[in-house]
Amino acid sequence: MTNLAADRNGSSQSAVGAAPAARGYLHDITIAKGLGIFLVVLGHIVTGRPPAGNGWYEVMRTALYAFHMPFFIYLSGFIFFYTGSHIKAWQGLSTFVARRAERLLVPFALFGLFIVVGKHVASAFIHVDNIAPNIATDLVNLFWNTSQSAAKSVWYVFVLFEMTLFAVIAMRVVKSPLIWFVIALPLSVLPVIPVLYLDRFFLYLPYFFFGGIVVAHREGWGRLVDRGLWLWLLLFAVVIVATRFAGIYNLSIIACGLASIPALHGLCRRPSVQKVRWLETLGQYSFVIYLLNTVGIGLAKGVLLLVMPWDGANFLVFLPILMFAGAVGPIIVKKQLLRRSAYLDKITD
Repeated sequence: MTNLAADRNGSSQSAVGAAPAARGYLHDITIAKGLGIFLVVLGHIVTGRPPAGNGWYEVMRTALYAFHMPFFIYLSGFIFFYTGSHIKAWQGLSTFVARRAERLLVPFALFGLFIVVGKHVASAFIHVDNIAPNIATDLVNLFWNTSQSAAKSVWYVFVLFEMTLFAVIAMRVVKSPLIWFVIALPLSVLPVIPVLYLDRFFLYLPYFFFGGIVVAHREGWGRLVDRGLWLWLLLFAVVIVATRFAGIYNLSIIACGLASIPALHGLCRRPSVQKVRWLETLGQYSFVIYLLNTVGIGLAKGVLLLVMPWDGANFLVFLPILMFAGAVGPIIVKKQLLRRSAYLDKITD
Protein backbone atom coordinates (compact mmCIF):
# COMPACT_ATOMS: atom_id res chain seq x y z
CA MET A 1 0.00 0.00 0.00
CA THR A 2 3.02 2.21 0.17
CA ASN A 3 3.74 4.64 -2.63
CA LEU A 4 5.75 3.19 -5.48
CA ALA A 5 8.06 5.05 -7.83
CA ALA A 6 8.17 3.44 -11.26
CA ASP A 7 7.67 4.54 -14.82
CA ARG A 8 4.14 4.79 -16.23
CA ASN A 9 4.70 2.16 -18.88
CA GLY A 10 6.46 -0.21 -16.51
CA SER A 11 9.57 -0.32 -18.72
CA SER A 12 12.10 0.26 -15.96
CA GLN A 13 13.40 -3.03 -14.61
CA SER A 14 15.62 -4.19 -11.79
CA ALA A 15 16.74 -7.70 -10.95
CA VAL A 16 15.85 -8.96 -7.49
CA GLY A 17 19.45 -9.65 -6.64
CA ALA A 18 20.87 -6.38 -7.92
CA ALA A 19 20.66 -2.75 -6.90
CA PRO A 20 17.45 -1.21 -8.25
CA ALA A 21 17.66 1.04 -11.28
CA ALA A 22 16.00 4.44 -11.56
CA ARG A 23 12.25 4.12 -11.31
CA GLY A 24 9.21 6.07 -12.39
CA TYR A 25 5.51 5.56 -11.66
CA LEU A 26 3.85 2.15 -12.12
CA HIS A 27 0.25 2.97 -12.92
CA ASP A 28 -0.87 -0.66 -13.07
CA ILE A 29 0.19 -1.20 -9.45
CA THR A 30 -1.77 1.85 -8.29
CA ILE A 31 -4.84 0.58 -10.14
CA ALA A 32 -4.29 -2.91 -8.67
CA LYS A 33 -4.08 -1.45 -5.17
CA GLY A 34 -7.33 0.38 -5.85
CA LEU A 35 -9.02 -2.85 -6.93
CA GLY A 36 -7.52 -4.70 -3.98
CA ILE A 37 -8.69 -2.20 -1.37
CA PHE A 38 -12.16 -2.10 -2.96
CA LEU A 39 -12.38 -5.87 -2.47
CA VAL A 40 -11.14 -5.51 1.13
CA VAL A 41 -13.90 -3.00 1.94
CA LEU A 42 -16.51 -5.17 0.23
CA GLY A 43 -15.45 -8.11 2.39
CA HIS A 44 -15.63 -6.04 5.57
CA ILE A 45 -19.28 -5.05 5.08
CA VAL A 46 -20.36 -8.07 7.15
CA THR A 47 -18.18 -9.07 10.10
CA GLY A 48 -20.79 -10.25 12.61
CA ARG A 49 -24.22 -11.75 12.09
CA PRO A 50 -24.96 -11.85 8.35
CA PRO A 51 -28.17 -10.22 7.11
CA ALA A 52 -30.95 -12.77 6.82
CA GLY A 53 -32.23 -13.48 3.36
CA ASN A 54 -29.00 -12.46 1.64
CA GLY A 55 -27.22 -15.72 1.12
CA TRP A 56 -25.81 -14.39 -2.17
CA TYR A 57 -23.57 -12.00 -0.24
CA GLU A 58 -22.21 -14.78 1.98
CA VAL A 59 -21.39 -16.87 -1.08
CA MET A 60 -19.63 -13.88 -2.66
CA ARG A 61 -17.81 -13.02 0.56
CA THR A 62 -16.56 -16.58 1.01
CA ALA A 63 -15.17 -16.56 -2.52
CA LEU A 64 -13.69 -13.10 -1.96
CA TYR A 65 -11.80 -14.19 1.15
CA ALA A 66 -10.19 -16.99 -0.82
CA PHE A 67 -8.14 -14.57 -2.93
CA HIS A 68 -8.33 -10.88 -2.05
CA MET A 69 -5.61 -10.89 0.63
CA PRO A 70 -3.22 -13.15 -1.32
CA PHE A 71 -3.51 -10.63 -4.15
CA PHE A 72 -2.93 -7.72 -1.78
CA ILE A 73 0.10 -9.42 -0.21
CA TYR A 74 1.44 -10.12 -3.69
CA LEU A 75 1.28 -6.39 -4.49
CA SER A 76 3.15 -5.62 -1.26
CA GLY A 77 5.84 -8.15 -2.16
CA PHE A 78 6.08 -6.69 -5.66
CA ILE A 79 6.66 -3.20 -4.25
CA PHE A 80 9.14 -4.48 -1.65
CA PHE A 81 11.32 -6.26 -4.19
CA TYR A 82 10.89 -3.72 -6.97
CA THR A 83 12.16 -0.91 -4.76
CA GLY A 84 15.10 -3.09 -3.68
CA SER A 85 14.24 -2.88 0.00
CA HIS A 86 15.83 -6.26 0.69
CA ILE A 87 19.13 -4.86 -0.59
CA LYS A 88 18.95 -1.33 0.79
CA ALA A 89 18.13 -2.65 4.27
CA TRP A 90 21.69 -3.92 4.75
CA GLN A 91 23.13 -0.47 4.08
CA GLY A 92 21.83 0.38 7.55
CA LEU A 93 19.79 -2.40 9.11
CA SER A 94 18.90 -0.64 12.35
CA THR A 95 17.74 2.43 10.45
CA PHE A 96 15.71 0.26 8.08
CA VAL A 97 13.98 -1.56 10.96
CA ALA A 98 13.25 1.72 12.75
CA ARG A 99 11.74 3.24 9.63
CA ARG A 100 9.63 0.18 8.90
CA ALA A 101 8.43 0.16 12.49
CA GLU A 102 7.37 3.78 12.20
CA ARG A 103 5.76 3.11 8.83
CA LEU A 104 3.86 0.01 9.93
CA LEU A 105 3.89 -0.72 13.66
CA VAL A 106 3.04 2.82 14.74
CA PRO A 107 -0.08 3.01 12.52
CA PHE A 108 -1.04 -0.51 13.60
CA ALA A 109 -0.79 0.32 17.30
CA LEU A 110 -2.32 3.80 16.98
CA PHE A 111 -5.32 2.82 14.88
CA GLY A 112 -5.67 -0.56 16.56
CA LEU A 113 -6.05 1.17 19.91
CA PHE A 114 -8.39 3.71 18.36
CA ILE A 115 -10.62 0.93 17.03
CA VAL A 116 -10.64 -1.00 20.32
CA VAL A 117 -11.40 2.03 22.49
CA GLY A 118 -13.82 3.42 19.94
CA LYS A 119 -15.78 0.15 19.79
CA HIS A 120 -16.20 0.01 23.55
CA VAL A 121 -17.31 3.64 23.75
CA ALA A 122 -19.68 3.30 20.79
CA SER A 123 -21.18 0.08 22.17
CA ALA A 124 -22.97 2.17 24.79
CA PHE A 125 -24.97 3.88 22.03
CA ILE A 126 -25.09 1.67 18.93
CA HIS A 127 -24.64 -1.96 17.89
CA VAL A 128 -20.96 -2.97 17.65
CA ASP A 129 -19.58 -6.24 16.26
CA ASN A 130 -16.70 -8.34 17.58
CA ILE A 131 -15.78 -6.97 21.00
CA ALA A 132 -14.93 -8.71 24.27
CA PRO A 133 -16.93 -8.14 27.46
CA ASN A 134 -14.20 -5.83 28.76
CA ILE A 135 -11.68 -3.52 27.13
CA ALA A 136 -8.68 -5.08 28.90
CA THR A 137 -9.22 -8.35 27.05
CA ASP A 138 -9.40 -6.56 23.71
CA LEU A 139 -6.21 -4.62 24.44
CA VAL A 140 -4.36 -7.87 25.14
CA ASN A 141 -5.85 -9.56 22.08
CA LEU A 142 -4.65 -6.73 19.88
CA PHE A 143 -1.15 -8.24 20.13
CA TRP A 144 -1.48 -11.67 21.71
CA ASN A 145 -4.57 -13.83 21.14
CA THR A 146 -4.91 -12.20 17.77
CA SER A 147 -7.63 -14.44 16.36
CA GLN A 148 -9.95 -12.74 18.87
CA SER A 149 -8.70 -9.19 18.27
CA ALA A 150 -11.40 -6.52 18.16
CA ALA A 151 -9.14 -4.69 15.67
CA LYS A 152 -8.45 -7.75 13.54
CA SER A 153 -9.21 -5.66 10.46
CA VAL A 154 -5.75 -4.04 10.63
CA TRP A 155 -3.78 -7.31 10.93
CA TYR A 156 -2.20 -6.82 7.51
CA VAL A 157 -0.10 -3.88 8.73
CA PHE A 158 1.47 -5.91 11.54
CA VAL A 159 2.02 -8.94 9.31
CA LEU A 160 3.60 -6.81 6.58
CA PHE A 161 6.19 -5.64 9.13
CA GLU A 162 6.95 -9.27 9.98
CA MET A 163 7.19 -10.22 6.32
CA THR A 164 9.53 -7.41 5.35
CA LEU A 165 11.97 -8.22 8.16
CA PHE A 166 11.82 -11.91 7.35
CA ALA A 167 12.41 -11.25 3.65
CA VAL A 168 15.42 -9.03 4.37
CA ILE A 169 17.08 -11.82 6.37
CA ALA A 170 15.89 -14.66 4.12
CA MET A 171 17.17 -13.03 0.93
CA ARG A 172 20.54 -12.50 2.60
CA VAL A 173 20.77 -16.27 3.15
CA VAL A 174 19.35 -17.45 -0.20
CA LYS A 175 19.00 -14.79 -2.89
CA SER A 176 16.06 -16.36 -4.66
CA PRO A 177 12.40 -15.45 -4.06
CA LEU A 178 11.45 -18.58 -6.01
CA ILE A 179 13.17 -20.85 -3.48
CA TRP A 180 11.53 -19.01 -0.59
CA PHE A 181 8.16 -19.25 -2.33
CA VAL A 182 8.59 -23.03 -2.64
CA ILE A 183 9.55 -23.24 1.04
CA ALA A 184 6.71 -20.99 2.21
CA LEU A 185 3.93 -22.66 0.21
CA PRO A 186 3.65 -25.91 2.22
CA LEU A 187 4.10 -23.96 5.46
CA SER A 188 0.96 -21.98 4.63
CA VAL A 189 -1.26 -25.02 5.22
CA LEU A 190 0.16 -25.90 8.64
CA PRO A 191 -1.83 -25.00 11.79
CA VAL A 192 -0.15 -22.14 13.66
CA ILE A 193 -1.05 -20.66 17.04
CA PRO A 194 -2.65 -17.21 16.47
CA VAL A 195 -0.13 -15.24 18.49
CA LEU A 196 1.24 -12.00 17.01
CA TYR A 197 -0.71 -12.88 13.85
CA LEU A 198 1.77 -15.67 13.04
CA ASP A 199 -1.05 -17.78 11.63
CA ARG A 200 -1.67 -15.12 8.99
CA PHE A 201 2.05 -14.55 8.48
CA PHE A 202 2.57 -18.15 7.37
CA LEU A 203 -0.75 -18.34 5.52
CA TYR A 204 0.10 -15.42 3.22
CA LEU A 205 3.93 -15.47 3.08
CA PRO A 206 4.14 -17.34 -0.27
CA TYR A 207 2.36 -14.51 -2.09
CA PHE A 208 4.84 -11.95 -0.77
CA PHE A 209 7.70 -13.89 -2.36
CA PHE A 210 5.65 -14.44 -5.50
CA GLY A 211 5.83 -10.67 -5.92
CA GLY A 212 9.62 -11.02 -5.91
CA ILE A 213 9.47 -13.72 -8.58
CA VAL A 214 7.45 -11.43 -10.83
CA VAL A 215 9.87 -8.53 -10.30
CA ALA A 216 12.77 -10.75 -11.33
CA HIS A 217 10.97 -11.62 -14.59
CA ARG A 218 8.91 -8.50 -15.24
CA GLU A 219 9.13 -8.37 -19.02
CA GLY A 220 8.20 -12.02 -19.46
CA TRP A 221 5.46 -11.70 -16.85
CA GLY A 222 3.99 -8.71 -18.66
CA ARG A 223 3.82 -10.60 -21.93
CA LEU A 224 2.36 -13.64 -20.20
CA VAL A 225 -0.51 -11.85 -18.47
CA ASP A 226 -1.23 -9.46 -21.35
CA ARG A 227 -1.45 -12.04 -24.13
CA GLY A 228 -3.36 -14.63 -22.15
CA LEU A 229 -5.55 -12.37 -20.03
CA TRP A 230 -8.88 -13.93 -21.02
CA LEU A 231 -7.54 -17.41 -20.33
CA TRP A 232 -6.24 -16.26 -16.94
CA LEU A 233 -9.63 -14.73 -16.13
CA LEU A 234 -11.41 -17.91 -17.20
CA LEU A 235 -9.04 -20.07 -15.14
CA PHE A 236 -9.56 -17.80 -12.14
CA ALA A 237 -13.34 -18.08 -12.45
CA VAL A 238 -13.18 -21.87 -12.77
CA VAL A 239 -10.91 -22.18 -9.73
CA ILE A 240 -13.16 -19.93 -7.65
CA VAL A 241 -16.24 -22.02 -8.49
CA ALA A 242 -14.49 -25.38 -8.10
CA THR A 243 -12.94 -24.57 -4.73
CA ARG A 244 -16.30 -23.52 -3.28
CA PHE A 245 -17.07 -27.24 -3.16
CA ALA A 246 -13.68 -28.37 -1.83
CA GLY A 247 -14.23 -27.29 1.75
CA ILE A 248 -10.49 -27.09 2.52
CA TYR A 249 -9.77 -23.53 3.59
CA ASN A 250 -5.98 -23.26 3.20
CA LEU A 251 -5.81 -25.24 -0.05
CA SER A 252 -8.63 -23.11 -1.42
CA ILE A 253 -6.63 -19.98 -0.65
CA ILE A 254 -3.56 -21.38 -2.44
CA ALA A 255 -5.54 -22.23 -5.58
CA CYS A 256 -7.61 -19.06 -5.66
CA GLY A 257 -4.80 -16.80 -4.50
CA LEU A 258 -2.36 -17.96 -7.17
CA ALA A 259 -5.03 -17.93 -9.88
CA SER A 260 -6.06 -14.38 -8.96
CA ILE A 261 -2.60 -12.87 -9.43
CA PRO A 262 -2.16 -13.12 -13.22
CA ALA A 263 -5.88 -12.54 -13.78
CA LEU A 264 -6.23 -9.39 -11.66
CA HIS A 265 -2.78 -7.94 -12.36
CA GLY A 266 -3.30 -8.54 -16.07
CA LEU A 267 -6.71 -6.86 -15.87
CA CYS A 268 -5.16 -3.83 -14.18
CA ARG A 269 -2.61 -3.55 -16.98
CA ARG A 270 -5.37 -3.01 -19.56
CA PRO A 271 -5.46 0.60 -20.86
CA SER A 272 -9.24 0.74 -20.45
CA VAL A 273 -9.00 -0.28 -16.79
CA GLN A 274 -6.14 2.14 -16.14
CA LYS A 275 -8.46 4.98 -17.17
CA VAL A 276 -10.87 4.21 -14.32
CA ARG A 277 -10.27 7.22 -12.09
CA TRP A 278 -12.00 5.90 -8.98
CA LEU A 279 -9.70 2.87 -8.92
CA GLU A 280 -6.71 5.19 -9.18
CA THR A 281 -8.04 7.31 -6.30
CA LEU A 282 -8.65 4.26 -4.13
CA GLY A 283 -5.13 3.04 -4.94
CA GLN A 284 -3.59 6.35 -3.95
CA TYR A 285 -5.43 6.32 -0.61
CA SER A 286 -5.32 2.55 -0.05
CA PHE A 287 -3.34 2.69 3.20
CA VAL A 288 -5.62 5.07 5.08
CA ILE A 289 -8.67 3.23 3.66
CA TYR A 290 -7.28 -0.01 5.04
CA LEU A 291 -6.70 1.54 8.46
CA LEU A 292 -10.11 3.18 8.79
CA ASN A 293 -12.57 1.34 6.55
CA THR A 294 -14.06 -0.76 9.36
CA VAL A 295 -14.49 2.38 11.48
CA GLY A 296 -16.54 4.02 8.75
CA ILE A 297 -18.51 0.84 8.07
CA GLY A 298 -19.16 0.24 11.78
CA LEU A 299 -20.38 3.77 12.45
CA ALA A 300 -22.64 3.82 9.40
CA LYS A 301 -24.05 0.40 10.22
CA GLY A 302 -24.66 1.28 13.85
CA VAL A 303 -26.58 4.42 12.92
CA LEU A 304 -28.62 2.68 10.21
CA LEU A 305 -29.56 -0.15 12.58
CA LEU A 306 -31.19 2.46 14.84
CA VAL A 307 -33.56 3.19 11.98
CA MET A 308 -34.18 -0.22 10.42
CA PRO A 309 -32.90 -3.82 10.43
CA TRP A 310 -30.55 -4.88 7.68
CA ASP A 311 -32.22 -8.19 6.89
CA GLY A 312 -33.94 -8.98 3.62
CA ALA A 313 -34.23 -6.26 1.00
CA ASN A 314 -33.03 -3.65 3.50
CA PHE A 315 -29.49 -4.94 2.98
CA LEU A 316 -29.59 -3.49 -0.52
CA VAL A 317 -29.96 -0.09 1.14
CA PHE A 318 -27.18 -0.80 3.62
CA LEU A 319 -24.70 -2.11 1.05
CA PRO A 320 -23.95 1.05 -0.98
CA ILE A 321 -24.00 3.25 2.12
CA LEU A 322 -21.55 1.00 3.97
CA MET A 323 -19.31 0.76 0.89
CA PHE A 324 -19.24 4.55 0.65
CA ALA A 325 -18.53 4.88 4.37
CA GLY A 326 -15.71 2.33 4.20
CA ALA A 327 -14.06 3.49 0.97
CA VAL A 328 -14.73 7.23 0.80
CA GLY A 329 -15.05 8.00 4.51
CA PRO A 330 -11.32 7.40 5.22
CA ILE A 331 -10.35 9.63 2.29
CA ILE A 332 -12.46 12.44 3.74
CA VAL A 333 -10.87 11.90 7.17
CA LYS A 334 -7.42 11.95 5.58
CA LYS A 335 -8.03 15.21 3.73
CA GLN A 336 -9.99 17.04 6.41
CA LEU A 337 -8.39 15.80 9.66
CA LEU A 338 -5.19 13.80 9.33
CA ARG A 339 -3.49 16.33 7.05
CA ARG A 340 -3.75 18.91 9.80
CA SER A 341 -1.07 16.91 11.63
CA ALA A 342 2.18 16.47 9.70
CA TYR A 343 2.98 13.27 11.56
CA LEU A 344 -0.46 11.65 11.15
CA ASP A 345 -0.43 12.65 7.50
CA LYS A 346 2.98 11.05 7.08
CA ILE A 347 2.19 7.71 8.70
CA THR A 348 -1.10 7.30 6.83
CA ASP A 349 0.29 7.94 3.32
